[in-house]
Amino acid sequence: MMNTNERKSTDKKLSQTDTKMMLSLRSGHHATVYEVRRDPQLKNKDVIRDRNKVVFPFVSGSLYKGQWTNDKKNGFGIQTNPDNTKYEGEWDQNQYHGRGTLWIKKGKTFVRQYVGDWVKGRMEGQGIFYFQNGEIYRGGWQNGKKYGNGKFEYSNGDIFNGEWSNDLQHGLGTMSYANGNVYEGLWVEGKKQGPGLFYYASTRKLYQGEWIEDQPRCGEYRAPTLTEEARFDRPLPKGIFSNDYELPQLGLAAPQSVIDSAISATRVGSMQKDAINIGPLTDEWALSEEQIEAGKERYYQLIDGLGATDGLLPLPHTMDVLNSLNIFVDDVTMTEIRNQLEDKGIQAISFVDITEIALFLLQQASTAQLQEEGKFNNEYYESPLFYEHK
Repeated sequence: MMNTNERKSTDKKLSQTDTKMMLSLRSGHHATVYEVRRDPQLKNKDVIRDRNKVVFPFVSGSLYKGQWTNDKKNGFGIQTNPDNTKYEGEWDQNQYHGRGTLWIKKGKTFVRQYVGDWVKGRMEGQGIFYFQNGEIYRGGWQNGKKYGNGKFEYSNGDIFNGEWSNDLQHGLGTMSYANGNVYEGLWVEGKKQGPGLFYYASTRKLYQGEWIEDQPRCGEYRAPTLTEEARFDRPLPKGIFSNDYELPQLGLAAPQSVIDSAISATRVGSMQKDAINIGPLTDEWALSEEQIEAGKERYYQLIDGLGATDGLLPLPHTMDVLNSLNIFVDDVTMTEIRNQLEDKGIQAISFVDITEIALFLLQQASTAQLQEEGKFNNEYYESPLFYEHK
């Protein structure tokens, strides 16, 4: 056993060792610190014990100058990496965290690649990314990918301004093309999908209708209103000329009825097969063509009876049309839907809008069934009706 003096001597030595260990930890501001790393070309090779060939197994790593806390990069610092990139900004626990700029070496100089927010080493928050081909993205980021609202300037002159998710256009967005054309509407996973307007600069005309997988499916080709013309019209690039001709009169007796029917059928078909739904729906939760025709007939009966010159049905009559679609809603649910629409300033809606409400209600019923059967996968159908009136 150790006597008292031996124990005190041992405790003192331990204390001195601990103190030296603490003093050796880098804290505060330090001069340039050079790091080394294992030579990736010698990975899994025990070259230190190889007496036949003298090989140094390490190569130059990063070069860091900045602040430290408990031997970890913390605060503001600049680091030059072996991959010819340089980070200048805030750090936390050895990771890029806060505001910072990432530079990439081009020739003998460094040029900016990303300026903005970082979270645990990944681009997250608001930032600007400069691509090597001259393209620029300004907007939101999440987990290193474009997310939220953002503006993308393409190298060919096109400009997209709108919502992003997982590096793709997703949600409401406007694409202004270099040739003067403009698309304004919904996007799903990088493609035009749902209701949208497309302005053709060369003809000064506008297509309004449904899109599926980047292609127009059904809608109306018409002259823009004064408000739309003021929004879309801009000077055309050199070499592109406008041909503002008159559209011929349509010969259909009820063109709006035909368009409403086509759009409703398109949205129903899209809902039943598109990836934005919660999953495959059975016939129990679908709208048939016969239901759509019956609902449309009742809708225009009410329009004629009310003398609605704008072609829109006042909200109090919505339940009547839903019943003709074989969609039966209790008063509480119907009141809640009306309140949501009225909060957005909507007092009257089209037949297409009523179809959207019907699809929404069917989706809720289908979701309840899938949850009960344990098949719900947490995705959902978002009604273009609520997108359109945001």
